[in-house]
Amino acid sequence: MGIKERRQRQRQQLRDGILSAAREIASAEGWRAVTIRRIAERIEYSPPVLYEYFDSKEDLLLELVRIGYAAQLGAVESAREASAEPEEALLAMSRAWCRFAFDSPDLYQAMYGLGGVSFPVAELQKEGEKIAEATGGAIGEVLTKNGMDTTGVRDKVVLAWGTLHGLVALAMAGRITGGEEEAERLVDRAMRDYLAAWTEA
Repeated sequence: MGIKERRQRQRQQLRDGILSAAREIASAEGWRAVTIRRIAERIEYSPPVLYEYFDSKEDLLLELVRIGYAAQLGAVESAREASAEPEEALLAMSRAWCRFAFDSPDLYQAMYGLGGVSFPVAELQKEGEKIAEATGGAIGEVLTKNGMDTTGVRDKVVLAWGTLHGLVALAMAGRITGGEEEAERLVDRAMRDYLAAWTEA
């Protein structure tokens, strides 16, 4: 490995370390506790070094949001591809959504403005739209299979998203007795109810 390649690898390792440190602080104390100074202390570098990689805390958060959306999309698409039946695929996708949220709560909070995160993410709207498109595709397949009208799929996507996100957010806030397990049970029930309503002749 040449000097240039070694330096590039070292820079990438430090960049990854900065992102990991931010997530560790957020997981332990919430996003309000995440500052450039706190991250620098954690990785034992001076704050100016971090600014060589990220212009601001907001810039760092945007990168984590990108990472989060990509990971959530991957989880949802993998769940969809694992089942040949569109109804089971949609149920699996909703479970994958919840599992991602509960396995990576720091990323999920950054993605959806929870846990004290507050910054404009309009430029990343297209990342969230990829998940909506995957969900819409699965819903469309359910409707087509059952001979139902496929207009209005977008409304169904928003209904599903609102239900899943609402239950996840309530569980994260400690507002659902039974926590994550109960939230996942309710998500499964809600999606089954939606499927029944959407496929009634």
